[in-house]
Amino acid sequence: MKLTGIEITEEGAAAVTVERQSGALRVTACRRVSRGALSSDTGASADDSELLAALGRALTDPGEKVAVVLPAAEMWARRAHLPFRDSKTIDKALPFELEPTLPVPLEGLRIIWESRAAGDGDSEIIALIGEEKGLEKRRLQLKAVGMEPMVLAPSAVASALTLARNEDAFFLTLRRVNRTCTLAVVCDRKLVFLRVLELPAGDGVETMTREVWQTLVALAEGEGRWTRPEKILVSGWDDFPETLKTPLGTVPVEGARLLSATGAVLEEEVKPQWEDGPYNEALAVACSALCGWKYPVFWRQGFAPIEFIGKHKKRVFSTGGLVLVLLLLLVARAVIGVEATHQQLVAVEKKMAGVYLATLSDEKRAPGAGLLLRSIEGRVRVAKEEAIYAGQGAVRVRVIDILKAISTHVPSDLKVSLTRMTLAKGKLTVSGLAEDFGAIDTLKGALEKSVLFTGVTIASSSKESGGDLFQFKVVIALSGEEAS
Repeated sequence: MKLTGIEITEEGAAAVTVERQSGALRVTACRRVSRGALSSDTGASADDSELLAALGRALTDPGEKVAVVLPAAEMWARRAHLPFRDSKTIDKALPFELEPTLPVPLEGLRIIWESRAAGDGDSEIIALIGEEKGLEKRRLQLKAVGMEPMVLAPSAVASALTLARNEDAFFLTLRRVNRTCTLAVVCDRKLVFLRVLELPAGDGVETMTREVWQTLVALAEGEGRWTRPEKILVSGWDDFPETLKTPLGTVPVEGARLLSATGAVLEEEVKPQWEDGPYNEALAVACSALCGWKYPVFWRQGFAPIEFIGKHKKRVFSTGGLVLVLLLLLVARAVIGVEATHQQLVAVEKKMAGVYLATLSDEKRAPGAGLLLRSIEGRVRVAKEEAIYAGQGAVRVRVIDILKAISTHVPSDLKVSLTRMTLAKGKLTVSGLAEDFGAIDTLKGALEKSVLFTGVTIASSSKESGGDLFQFKVVIALSGEEAS
């Protein structure tokens, strides 16, 4: 399969075409289009239609679909801490947690997130937010110039997580495009922090040093501990210091080797053009889409039934017709089978009735099975109705009233535990454990105050073998009156 990754920035657009064969990735083409190279009217275009059209003309064989990295200005990044880890619960609660921090209302926003465990059942979440209207606009732009979008991805996420394939620990990435810089933090191959900022004129190293400090301080406040990054991976700078000072000491700085992280191989004719890069983000999004996207994404093309049917119309119709015929045959067979079984049962019943009538005289015949069944059903129904009540005979006290009387009259601070209750013939037997004999007497006196009980008798009491508690059994006679 062949696919093109596209990155749209304030400078222009970059594209990388990657082909996957037998699990191996090959970069077959790469192109850049600068806004400055277009006409002045085109350069002022707000919807980038001409920019994408020019990029499409520069690609001779872009493949079936495109995966697009959106500009950093078209999204917001937020962090949140929630006291649960269930993904469905996070989906419901996260928008309301983020609402006070967003510059626009929640309606019409697309929120994607990545979480990791924090504390006892908590989650640390990095949320990326985009506008549905802007995403739809991008899809229409791509389709208008003949490109079929497969993925619309947030800026810097694909490259940061692709680099994590070769980096197991905690590291930072700094990616610069003109005066826009994206700072990402990756820990245990998960994105935990993302920030987009504008750099001042010049190299911006001093600004980035300050931003790295602030980022580490913010992470320490959220985690409750300081964590020193192993390295900082940078791209987009012509000259960057080999180390960067942080609150935790000096951290080594390395160039982001994204091509080796993806495992892709450049074809010979592509190598001269690759030097005009960087193409990092376009390469990362193309390789990630080809390998099965596993990262947060604003939009991903699902199964398109209309497109599939249009491409394989004859096979779909012939297969559908065959399936319909098979279903009709199965239904017909089931109906015939049910009717045949019913007739066999009727015949067996008639034969059994004939044998029964011919064998037994009138005075020896027992009631019919149907009559017995109806009699049993009637008795079960009466038993269910009487099961609502606790006693038998004239005593009609509801179980719920008995429990209510016990819980109301027994003092809450009484050192008594009730372990078993048995109800039979209008008497309630209560078994349990008490701290001493005085507690048992107090329980007896408390129960005697209820109008539901006519008498309370201590049937037995004895000290546990090898223990400090007393076992007891109290028998309560029910009065049959409703609880007051």
